[in-house]
Amino acid sequence: MSAFDDVAEFVRASKRTTEMAELGALLVDAVGTFGFDHVALVHHVDLSNVVSAARSVQFINYPDSWRALIRARAYYRDDPVLTAVQRSVTGFLWSDLPKIVPLSARQAEILATASACGLGEGFTVPINVPGEFLGSCSFAMRLGRDLRQEILPAAQYVGCFAFEAARRISASHGARGVEESFPQLTARQFDCVVLVAQGKSDWHIGQLLGISQETVHQHIEAAKKRYQVASRTQLVVRALFDSQITFADVLKGRDSP
Repeated sequence: MSAFDDVAEFVRASKRTTEMAELGALLVDAVGTFGFDHVALVHHVDLSNVVSAARSVQFINYPDSWRALIRARAYYRDDPVLTAVQRSVTGFLWSDLPKIVPLSARQAEILATASACGLGEGFTVPINVPGEFLGSCSFAMRLGRDLRQEILPAAQYVGCFAFEAARRISASHGARGVEESFPQLTARQFDCVVLVAQGKSDWHIGQLLGISQETVHQHIEAAKKRYQVASRTQLVVRALFDSQITFADVLKGRDSP
């Protein structure tokens, strides 16, 4: 089974979940197929604030020793991953954190302590939904294990899909008052989003549809605005979750040049 098939299977299963514990178990299994050992699906909030913590998505299966230190030393207030999440719209490796943000002494301490607790390389997917807490989905390896670079695109999609499922579970429970809406894409927006999901560039999409690269960009930006998302990955995720597009649509041109 390919990484794409693993993503598709995770999406099908996660759309049926109604409880965070069930979603968390699915997520752990999914990232395990990519070789990751730990996952954290979270809103970045002050965990000492009972109200914010209760209204946020929080699923973490990091080592117990590290989770205890996060709270005891309030590491979440200076988390370098959070700082990078605020500056990035695409997934990033933890080893690249110094390239994204200038690390303070405390942030360097946080990374060193995480390593001492057994965490090695990690990959974080930023989640930015207007009107909600900033979120992320992070995948981590045990210290000493190697990460396969080729699985990162699939991990990015799994992270986004997992967070969308978590949002909808919270909304169904009335935990955060998320109002679900299902925007309708125009025919041309549909074409563009499907081709984005297939990994095509704006130039390539324009060639396939017989329109200019700038027109493609405008259609995609209009679709993002309809869905109120910040990135193309989130646009594809929302469109798939709402059945605006399907995996069958994506697969039709997956191997075309």
